[in-house]
Amino acid sequence: ETMELQIVKKVKYLGIWLRSKTISLKEDNYIKLLQQIEKDLEIWNKMQISLLGRIATIKMNILPKLLYLFQTIPILLNKAFLKKLDKIIMQFIWNGKKARIKKIYL
Repeated sequence: ETMELQIVKKVKYLGIWLRSKTISLKEDNYIKLLQQIEKDLEIWNKMQISLLGRIATIKMNILPKLLYLFQTIPILLNKAFLKKLDKIIMQFIWNGKKARIKKIYL
C-alpha cells in the first residue's frame, strides 16, 4: 500500500495560517482578522448596546483574538494597520459619534 500525501501551500495550525515563506504571515493572519473584526462589529453595531456594553464587547470578543495573534506571530506591524484597527474599535465604542471621553481613560 502506498500513502498519498497532499501538498498544500498553507496550513492552519492552532488558528494560525502558516506558509513556507514568512512574508505572507501578515496577509494570511492579521489582515484576515481585521476583516473579521470589521464584520463582527458591524453585527454588534446593529444592537442597542450601552457604552459599557460596547467596551465589554471589545474586551471580551476582540482583544483576546488580537492578543493571541500578537503573542503567536510577533512581527512588526506598520502604523497604518494599527491606526485602522484603532479607528474601527473607536467607531464601534462611540457608535460613530464624537468621543465623549479621552482614549487614555478607556
